[in-house]
Amino acid sequence: MKRRAALVVSLVAMAGVVSCGGGGDDVVGAPSGPSAEGYYAGSLVVTAFPATVGNPQLPNTSTAFQMLVLENGQFWTIYGTPNGAELDVEGFAQGTGTSNGSLFIAGGVRNFANPPPSLATNAVASASYNASAKSISGTITDSTTTLTITSAPQSAYDYSAAAALTSLTGVWTVEGPANDEYTLNVLADGTFTSTPTSLPGCPFSGTFVPRNTGKNVFNLTVTNGAALCSSPNLVSTGVAYLVPAGAGTQLTLATVSADRQLGAVVSGAR
Repeated sequence: MKRRAALVVSLVAMAGVVSCGGGGDDVVGAPSGPSAEGYYAGSLVVTAFPATVGNPQLPNTSTAFQMLVLENGQFWTIYGTPNGAELDVEGFAQGTGTSNGSLFIAGGVRNFANPPPSLATNAVASASYNASAKSISGTITDSTTTLTITSAPQSAYDYSAAAALTSLTGVWTVEGPANDEYTLNVLADGTFTSTPTSLPGCPFSGTFVPRNTGKNVFNLTVTNGAALCSSPNLVSTGVAYLVPAGAGTQLTLATVSADRQLGAVVSGAR
């Protein structure tokens, strides 16, 4: 069974390093050295004060994460609970950071933890990384909660390979943090539609487009339906990616609205 996470994040220990004013993505210091670009996955530990954040009936039980850092510094950290070889998604954090060769810092991060729809909280993040080993560790924190990520070696997912629409074509069953389930039908051109198989549900449609950088990530555009949606006809953008999951493959989709106030994540394997 999926359990909703109640994680909110920001960093309070980066005074003098990260500035969160204005647009929120200002980082002191010019980028230098190899960047943190790539895919990471591993374990996470949540420390909260008090131990249960938000709704006392919904403690944060996330214990694993997957993270994409793109060539432009934008990152997506998906967190949740392992379910066999899959990850049951419970939320995500998204922002844009700067690499200096060994440290990745991001201000203006938005975290989406409470489904659905998920309202964002302000955050910042800091992590150390080793570009050659493709490892990362760090924290995403606010005054009440710290999430600590530690990656494990990854070999099954090739971030540098070009994304192929043929790997998406067909029918997927995907599920969100609130046990909302959808049947996703992806056509050969990357367009897709969804049908809710649980209520309440918000039908959505959109398009997958391989990133023009040749990386193993899809750009994603999603439009909510008019019926059953708390934000009807909302257009949001984000990323989608495929990772091996046992004998199959898991597809994860994450998007944010243009004002970065609303976000959504679903995932499923076949």
